[in-house]
Amino acid sequence: MQATNLRVFEFIRVQDKQTGAVRVERGEKLVFLGPFEEYLGKKQTAVEIDDETSALIRNKRTGQQKLVTEKKLFIPNEDEEVLEVRKLIKLADYEACVVRDKDGRDEFFFGREQRSFFLQPYSSLVTLNWSRGRRRECRDLFIKKIDLRPMYMSFEFNCRTSDNVELVLEGSFFWEIVDLKEMLSFTNDTTGDVCK
Repeated sequence: MQATNLRVFEFIRVQDKQTGAVRVERGEKLVFLGPFEEYLGKKQTAVEIDDETSALIRNKRTGQQKLVTEKKLFIPNEDEEVLEVRKLIKLADYEACVVRDKDGRDEFFFGREQRSFFLQPYSSLVTLNWSRGRRRECRDLFIKKIDLRPMYMSFEFNCRTSDNVELVLEGSFFWEIVDLKEMLSFTNDTTGDVCK
């Protein structure tokens, strides 16, 4: 009978085909299968939870999610699965971001107030879709962290005079976001709308 060697940071799931019971074998050890047992998948690596790393876990029996932030080498039990390894979201003093919870409510985080946080279960970072280019024709700039410092923007557009002469107007200006909540309620394309 062949054994599976697990190192200290590895684990493997074993199922008893007679009863259907699943167990998790954690390293460091040699794992021998019983007469009716088989491996469910291959060896997996534990998640290293530290100051900048967390793990989003789903319980297969209840369907509930939880975020594990306790510093340790995390190995899920037989009822758990790791959905995602989440990194700490860090904000500079001049940055902000918007987190939407499971009920669709937005929560605003400002770097000057809260420098870092983990994204909680059932929440997601709101992505803004801004326009770019002098004429703001390409709407492919995706923003998750919003810079609140004054910014420089140049623009260009065509217009016609009353005697039907076409002009190309170019300009540049400085702008900044003063009220992020109000901006988000009005537009998802701030740079495009500013230039219109």
